[in-house]
Amino acid sequence: MKAAIIESFGGAGVFRSAELPRPKPKPGELLIRIRASSVNPVDAGVRAGKILPDDPGNFPMILGWDAAGTVEALGPETDGFACGDRVMAISPQPGSLVGTHAEFAALPVSQVVKLADAVSFTCAAAMPLIGSTALSSLQALDLPPGASVLINNPKGAVGAMAATLAPLLGFELAAPDARDVDGAIDVRGREHAQKAFSAVKDGGAYATIVPEWWKPGGVFAPARGITPVTVQNPANQQVLQPLADWLAQGVLTPKIEAILPLEKIAEAHRRLDTPGHTGKFVLDHAA
Repeated sequence: MKAAIIESFGGAGVFRSAELPRPKPKPGELLIRIRASSVNPVDAGVRAGKILPDDPGNFPMILGWDAAGTVEALGPETDGFACGDRVMAISPQPGSLVGTHAEFAALPVSQVVKLADAVSFTCAAAMPLIGSTALSSLQALDLPPGASVLINNPKGAVGAMAATLAPLLGFELAAPDARDVDGAIDVRGREHAQKAFSAVKDGGAYATIVPEWWKPGGVFAPARGITPVTVQNPANQQVLQPLADWLAQGVLTPKIEAILPLEKIAEAHRRLDTPGHTGKFVLDHAA
């Protein structure tokens, strides 16, 4: 199969195209023919050696979390799917070492959901990681409908997605400079995390996707009755299915900065490394 691989850590120029053996699905796995994928900051972190996978020396390495395509083959114990099904999937690559910037990937059924015919592969491929992270963050607040929620960067990729999803869950989106909100989501860290925390009313809720900026016993003391939650993306059907449903209903559309062929993955990473973009860089595997 065709794949975009890295054989060492470094800048965007480390990518090259290669022919690799097609994976075979194990029990509980689906072999997906990937029609589109997308790049995320975590991919750039792994590529640069700043976020190390469980086996950092396992080269050649295929990066990528996001995928959309069709089911090519089924392993045993994969009830509910059939060959040819259109699907959207997520693969937590640093841990699983299964990347999506390739022609095929074998992924657990638990990380795959069906995709409506009306949703394009390039649209769906922009959704899994940012969508599931944003949704998990909002769910982590555990607030009732009608609650006010502050997101401290509603123009960034995850922040913008959380701002879009909040009303779909019945939340009231607060202005970035609001005070006494019911809950807040930090997607920036550092002083921005502290400012978001201080905006939450006593007894409210706070979640962060930047865990290194929250240290127990530090500025986020328990005296105010707020228990900070560090969000870990579950990468499963429970967070993917609502996203697939909203895509099918036409009430959710990811912001896409550019669509490039898979062979242009180095360019996508160079653009990802450059500040100023707010949308996703999608890779069209059929281009």
